Amino acid sequence: MRWIPGRKFIGFIGGALGMLLLVPVASAGRHKDHPYRYSVLDMPVSLAVGTVRTPAFPVASQWYWIMIQVEKPLPFDQMVCMMEGASGIDPKDCSKNDPLLQADWTVWDGDHIVDHGSSTTCSGDMFTNKFIFKTIGSFAGEAGKKYVLEVKFTKDGTPLNVANPHLIVIRQGEE
Repeated sequence: MRWIPGRKFIGFIGGALGMLLLVPVASAGRHKDHPYRYSVLDMPVSLAVGTVRTPAFPVASQWYWIMIQVEKPLPFDQMVCMMEGASGIDPKDCSKNDPLLQADWTVWDGDHIVDHGSSTTCSGDMFTNKFIFKTIGSFAGEAGKKYVLEVKFTKDGTPLNVANPHLIVIRQGEE
């Protein structure tokens, strides 16, 4: 058996620990539970009344969806009503307080507004075994630019926070 001198051993352990700490940083761009590996933005959000502003994210010359993704910890019909989904659920089966997910959004390029809209004028939802996705808007990206998305939640959607909501931006056609 060959012994490693103390200084080399400490260097080896330090290097190994450094690699362990850097691996999560390197993979942070791809959320492991996120089904869209090509998303340009995926961040957890609270659906409380208020404004969320994202970090700048790069885009290509492409159209992008702005979506809210939630898990399904509550009964499916209840979740769809809360998110204003259009999955064939009769609106009379929903609470008078539904939908809870209501938001206005603005995409910024520096101080310039690229596009804006509202979840109330955009329809679209998708369902997987694990997630519900509600489209709240879309915009055209221009290659080489970095955009910031600002979403103002206009109704208290905190009952949906148990569903681990994420704000997602993904290229159209990759959903």
